[in-house]
Amino acid sequence: MRVLIYSHDTYGLGHLRRSLVMARALATSHLGASVLIATGSPRAHAFELPPNCDTLKMPSILKQTDGTYAARDLDLSLEEVVALRANLLCSTFRDFAPDLIIVDHAPVGVEGELFPLLQSIREADPKPKLVLGMRDIVDDAELTERAWRKTGGFSAIEDDYDRVFVYGESWVPTTAVEMGLEALIDTKGEQKVRHLGYLAPESPRCQASRRFLVTAGGGGDGHALLRSFIGFLSRRSAGDVAVDIVTGPFLSERRFETIRAQVDDLDGHDVQLIRFDPQIAHRVAAARGVIGMAGYNTVAEIMSSDRRALLVPREVPRVEQLLRAQRLSKVCGFSWCRLSELSDGTFQEFIDDCIDPKAKAVPSMVMNGAQRLVEEVEELLADGAFTDLGPGESMFRENAR
Repeated sequence: MRVLIYSHDTYGLGHLRRSLVMARALATSHLGASVLIATGSPRAHAFELPPNCDTLKMPSILKQTDGTYAARDLDLSLEEVVALRANLLCSTFRDFAPDLIIVDHAPVGVEGELFPLLQSIREADPKPKLVLGMRDIVDDAELTERAWRKTGGFSAIEDDYDRVFVYGESWVPTTAVEMGLEALIDTKGEQKVRHLGYLAPESPRCQASRRFLVTAGGGGDGHALLRSFIGFLSRRSAGDVAVDIVTGPFLSERRFETIRAQVDDLDGHDVQLIRFDPQIAHRVAAARGVIGMAGYNTVAEIMSSDRRALLVPREVPRVEQLLRAQRLSKVCGFSWCRLSELSDGTFQEFIDDCIDPKAKAVPSMVMNGAQRLVEEVEELLADGAFTDLGPGESMFRENAR
């Protein structure tokens, strides 16, 4: 079978990293899928791909601080780069002939770039199955629904999508539940929305080291957290805390050099500064404790490793991270703090809690989202439209010629 994953990737690394987790699960399962990830990430080349997986690099689009979009590198208008990406997706659909298409996060894509693809899917015979993948939290539910109704995304979910996979648990309030998407029924009378649980790469099982991890995710907007923590280290005694600081690849060169200079001034402190680590899940698993923002992948990796965490969520332009930190702190024992309220005492209290041998164990979360993804895909494709032709083969092969 063949799977096409659309990962728009206009900011950070989260969408691509989640797509790679899905690709690995589908490619290494008994389904033996060949997976093509269409991504706009400028860092797509930096990650090791799962077997039977490749990437289609679309021209990059950047989400700007005011929430608008622009071409990241090419001297093209937004309309031109969106049209280019839309045409690439349609030609890929025609030539790759997927049995399943998973759209990550954006029902009609950036600036509606998926409308031509959705039309091609409607006209296909046979039609591939179409799935929307949603994070646990997209944003404030009312704002999300209003935006999706305005752009046609809500209508697309109702009319075009066969399933909505939510990468979270329904008992921890998700945007899908808050928007009432669980009421959507497909043509066979089955619920469209399926909560799969949290998706994270398989966590290496290892004992926690003595090192703490401070991470800013992709790095596009985590510099304030990093500066705050380095300032805290500069005001405390050296020698008893070892720290790895991962800035993320999208931290600007100017800000990275500023942070490097601040780290160099930490006389006697055991601090390692890393720009980018594609295997950061291994650092999470080995950390004594993790201080980071509350992006989906960071939080999922922390939960997968059963590590203590201090979350400092981004609050603009979306409240996604704030809501995630608030909700998961209640069930996973995370500490969290607004950036504006961070203090030396906040960091010290978290470090002391991680070091204290009498501290309570971290509540664990079942992290079987990848397994449930495979099960849901198998069920979706088993309704008569999909014929198992073996790994890498497609039921569309004759149509594609």
